[in-house]
Amino acid sequence: RVAAPVARELSLETGETVHLSEFSAGALLTVHVELSAKANRVNVDVGQILPLHGTASGIAFLAASRLQVVSAYLEKPLQAFTAHTVTGPDTLAKAIAFAAASGYSRSSQGYEEGVHSIGAAILGADGQPIGALAVASPVSRVDDAVAAKQGEAAVTAARLIAARLTGEA
Repeated sequence: RVAAPVARELSLETGETVHLSEFSAGALLTVHVELSAKANRVNVDVGQILPLHGTASGIAFLAASRLQVVSAYLEKPLQAFTAHTVTGPDTLAKAIAFAAASGYSRSSQGYEEGVHSIGAAILGADGQPIGALAVASPVSRVDDAVAAKQGEAAVTAARLIAARLTGEA
């Protein structure tokens, strides 16, 4: 209830699909989706499980996580979902570092061919991630400038959700 209106606004602002997920059993569980009004759009289903290494949501989640969580995840075998999935620990560590520095992550076709996503972690009262939100677009509509704009918007939305969840907004 707190996050859905923010996701809706982010979808309207970006013109793209926005989905919210919460951490569950070592992955992210999709709990809310706002579909783009465009005919050519990314479809995400409520209940869909998203791997941490293959999605922008997951990489953003890892970037906001404690070092022990990240280290443990990097020790696991990383399944490839597409030819673009990050499966090397060093490459994933670089993606996590980018997300930690910028506040958002970027995944181009890491989980599904033709899909580009921007993710931002949603933090709980203790400053640790409890979930993430993502803007998902057809890869053909995203260049570096669009990605940066979506990233800034996603970070703002994630911070607003966190503030509302913790009673700070």
